[in-house]
Amino acid sequence: MKNTPFKLIALMLGITMSAISFTSCSDDDDDKGEAPSIADFTIAADNETATVVFNQAVYKEDDKSGALDKAAFTVAITGGKATLGDYAVTHTAGSNEVTIDLTINGIATGDEVVTVKPATVNAVYSALGMGIAASESKSANLNDVGLIGKWYSSGSNVAILLIAAGIDSVYADFKGDNSYLVESFTPDGSKTTLIGTFTQKRSAVSGIWNITVNQSSPSALVSEGIFQIMDQSPLLMKYEIAQTDPAIVGVTPPTAAAGFGSTSGGVYSDMNVQTYLKYN
Repeated sequence: MKNTPFKLIALMLGITMSAISFTSCSDDDDDKGEAPSIADFTIAADNETATVVFNQAVYKEDDKSGALDKAAFTVAITGGKATLGDYAVTHTAGSNEVTIDLTINGIATGDEVVTVKPATVNAVYSALGMGIAASESKSANLNDVGLIGKWYSSGSNVAILLIAAGIDSVYADFKGDNSYLVESFTPDGSKTTLIGTFTQKRSAVSGIWNITVNQSSPSALVSEGIFQIMDQSPLLMKYEIAQTDPAIVGVTPPTAAAGFGSTSGGVYSDMNVQTYLKYN
């Protein structure tokens, strides 16, 4: 009987050690590694796409399968003037990058904050089946894009001076890398393509931007002017520029202070003012 307490202690220690050993082995078997997290979130210069970068390869399912889709994310915009109309998600299973196509309503000012987060806990999985935490999120501001985007002008929206030159429609693509492509058409379908680069900056006049266009083809020249974008659907832009280099006798560019119709001191009134509508 005197040995009984020692036997009980030994038995208890043995059970305890076995349990510890068993639990440790189970943890090793079930180790799923680090949970996915959002490492970076950026928005393209034209505000049309955003890129989510994870810290590792990610999947929709916990068995290392499936591409992430819209249901995996919540995207929201706060602040500023522009709002989020919709978004779409593109992803390849096993990639750590996701592209989100953004539909932005209104005129972005750069004050808008876009936040992306998982729609639910475990909406995103690692290769080992570890789910993302619902608290993960990243934010980035929309860009103050100015006229970056695609625009068209036709019919009575074409400037009178261009109509007089035989042009009945114009398509303009001002890109996020500050290059541009403008295609103008005549009624018989003949096309003229202008390419070059541009710089834009808000003027001291509310809503009006200054723009300098450096054309490289079909001939090298510089034009300067102004534009203003109106918040409607689709967005509408008033655009007025004039060639400054090589200089044309009697021609001076419009200014924000003088307003639209100020080319050559107002001689042409609104004949040099182009109206564009934005399209996707």
